[in-house]
Amino acid sequence: MNGEKYEGTELHLHVTGSIGAALVPWWIHWLRELHPDLVVNVSVTPAASRFLAVRALRHLANGTVWTDAWDDPDVPPEVNAGRSGGSECFVVFPATLDTVMRLAQGRADSPALLMLQVTDAPIVVADTFPGTNEIVESHLRTLELRPNVAFAPRVNGVRASDRSSAEVGFNLPGALGVANRMRKEGRSGE
Repeated sequence: MNGEKYEGTELHLHVTGSIGAALVPWWIHWLRELHPDLVVNVSVTPAASRFLAVRALRHLANGTVWTDAWDDPDVPPEVNAGRSGGSECFVVFPATLDTVMRLAQGRADSPALLMLQVTDAPIVVADTFPGTNEIVESHLRTLELRPNVAFAPRVNGVRASDRSSAEVGFNLPGALGVANRMRKEGRSGE
């Protein structure tokens, strides 16, 4: 699969609890194949760990891999400063409706949400929403007010529940393109 090459040296994937999380190991393998020198850090919500094995990600990613829970001993201390190693950007992949709503509300009730709330680095949201309404749209508009938040381009996908077609933002190549543009434009929260 071709894709835009990420132009940085380190990034962070935050994996949330969509069934799409089951595909993340393949995407990390793809990312590392396309960018052999790229350092990939990963945080995984407890809900996402129902769909993938954090232990497997530790073998696929070459950066820090941790579970998004305060009691995980592998949570790096720099999350309190909005950092993850030397990551130049964050990609929430896949981004569930719950995670995006919590991010828009300013919640910081997990290490990764705290990190995303206080970072000034670019954040790209690759969503897997089951649908939308006025409340969801309101929260998306709130996030769009943050200069360091953008959304991955939507692509045609297939719903896991009934195999119907749907547009989703679960698009890592598109997310990397957005991250590159944000970094070139100097888009940060400063």
